[in-house]
Amino acid sequence: MKEENKMSEEVREIDRRKFLATAGIGATALGLGMSSMLTPGVASADTKTIEEANEKLVLDMCKKIETVDPAQIAPYMAEGFEFQLIDGQPIIKGKEAFMAFVGMFFAAYESAEFIVHRSTAMGNLVLTERTDNFKAKEGGTDASFHVTGFCVVKDGLIHEWKDYGVPE
Repeated sequence: MKEENKMSEEVREIDRRKFLATAGIGATALGLGMSSMLTPGVASADTKTIEEANEKLVLDMCKKIETVDPAQIAPYMAEGFEFQLIDGQPIIKGKEAFMAFVGMFFAAYESAEFIVHRSTAMGNLVLTERTDNFKAKEGGTDASFHVTGFCVVKDGLIHEWKDYGVPE
């Protein structure tokens, strides 16, 4: 009987050690895997690289708009691209529909200037605050818009772009 109790205690001790070791490993793995999500301002090197590329893509596209040539911005847009000129306006769905819209819009202007006051990327989302200035063709009226916008970037293309007026 004494021998049985000793073996039973040894088995319980081994089981307890296995449990504690397994729990410790699991907690450590969970802590390491979740630390970047739980700690504000911490992103992996891969995430930072992607965000930098996404922000550069959007800023490059803004520079191309200055040509007022839809063909110059088409390569930045995904086929299923969606655009909203300003909050409350209809959403333009599809790259082809957007190219037609922007072609008509650009027809009244000889040039544009997108002044980006600030921008930031968080994952696939790129936010900008801009003043978009459009110089009209002779006889037309110049236009200027102070907006904040967001673009959703996936796989190196802009899938969604929406602008919102900045409160004055």
